[in-house]
Amino acid sequence: MRQRRKDSLPIDKAESAQYPEKSDREKKVKTGVKKHGKLLAAALGVYAALLLLLVVTETGAPGSTIHSVWDAIWFSLITMTTVGYGDLSPVTPAGRILGLIFALSSIGILTALIGIGLSLLSGQILPRLRLRSGKQRSWYVFSEENADSAALAAALADADPDCLLVFQNAAEKQLRTGNTVRIQAEAESLLKLRGERKEGVSFFFTGPDPWDNLSRGLETVNLQVPVYCMADVPVDALPEGLHLFSRTEALSRCYWKEHPLKKAESCVVLIGCGRTGSALLERALLTNVFEAGRQTSYHVFEDCADFAALHPAIIRALNGEGEDRDRILIHDGAWTDDPELLRNADRIILAADEDAENLAVYEKLHRWFPTQAQVHVRLDEPAPGLTCFGEREKTLTPEFVIKDAVNRSAIAMNDIYNKGSAKPVAWKDLSHFLRQSNIAAADHLIVKVRYLLDDESILELSDEVCRKAYARYREIYPEKAAELQEMEHRRWLRFYELYNWEYNPRRDDGMRRHPMMLPYDELSREEQDKDAYAWEMLGKFES
Repeated sequence: MRQRRKDSLPIDKAESAQYPEKSDREKKVKTGVKKHGKLLAAALGVYAALLLLLVVTETGAPGSTIHSVWDAIWFSLITMTTVGYGDLSPVTPAGRILGLIFALSSIGILTALIGIGLSLLSGQILPRLRLRSGKQRSWYVFSEENADSAALAAALADADPDCLLVFQNAAEKQLRTGNTVRIQAEAESLLKLRGERKEGVSFFFTGPDPWDNLSRGLETVNLQVPVYCMADVPVDALPEGLHLFSRTEALSRCYWKEHPLKKAESCVVLIGCGRTGSALLERALLTNVFEAGRQTSYHVFEDCADFAALHPAIIRALNGEGEDRDRILIHDGAWTDDPELLRNADRIILAADEDAENLAVYEKLHRWFPTQAQVHVRLDEPAPGLTCFGEREKTLTPEFVIKDAVNRSAIAMNDIYNKGSAKPVAWKDLSHFLRQSNIAAADHLIVKVRYLLDDESILELSDEVCRKAYARYREIYPEKAAELQEMEHRRWLRFYELYNWEYNPRRDDGMRRHPMMLPYDELSREEQDKDAYAWEMLGKFES
């Protein structure tokens, strides 16, 4: 791993002031909390004013039976509930008018008071009591309740059945589980209910605006709790405890984990290269780097995310000729214009961002075009009879959001590299680019394991599997050192090409130039040997 610094968007606690102090959504939460209180106070105020007027007008009048506030309260309640005992009644004209108001209001005022009171009870009092009584349990706090947060919350509850799922904004009620708590309260207020024990509390910001999620996360992480933001934005120097994730990244990582390319598959057709398709293609190019002599061709249709325009370096690198080179071809025409390609493809991925588009393409493909390919369809909700992927329940999980396992592997890989580096850089000090480089290297470990053990059925890394793979690596390393190191160098090279780096004898991070962007056999022996670090990682893996 050849490390470098990258100018990006630096963010730390001191710079978090550039973001709004309170987002609009936070203000809505505060407004919602105050709204019921104001309504209740207003209703009680009007009621109290009517009672006082009744006492003033009736006190001292001949034949009056209402002489105190308690008499007025008794009369009003008996009147509004239509019981009407008749033991108390106004005798003055003004008093009778007030009595008429109470009578006409009847159960309405009481119902309003009860409704507001119950709303306050269920929305604030009972949730607070429940949180206080559950201080020893894990709390997963979500900024709002939507389809994404509900899927992630359900996955967290499956992994930790005793947890509490806390939603700060529950306009859309998605979950119906017994461990759900809905309360309009800010993060600081919630932590006060927790007392001194902050351990076990995590915050998740999963709104539709990634920059808003990041802004709120920056504010909340100052409370010294783990924060996860759904924000696919390239930022450097994140505060400790703040983690970013994106649904498309989770989807692409999940897809290639569940559906790895087999040796028999060399031709992949991707139809629909929007946000999802672009993420799938990027992850494929980074993960599906195999031994020399194995070629994969990617044919891409409907490049609406401008993949070709945004990745010119890798397009150039993978458009060359050669039997041992992967290739990527961006087609300008419609996918229906090349029936021969569809006929001979090994895998066809329908990856448009909208379910309806993918189903429409599948219907055309299935009805009119003969093909031997496996057809995989991206759908939010699975459809019977199809090989589907992309469901929220599979992608928005602790594995792909919290990413403990992949981060541990990436951090370990960085530590291994640092031991042989003249300028070691701690994980917390790495730029966004270099963190992604380590994560891509960690994702590739399972490809290395399958190669070493010659077993394409392996879908999960475990201690036992890695021990076996590492033992095999030590057996063949002296003999196949060049082959193994070249495979890792091509993977590293692929990552830099994806980010549009190019060769130059002098390194220039700002202009994305690197002297190591050469074919493996043109590197010095010292640089070639550095590529053994990723294989050595197998001997240090712990699940």
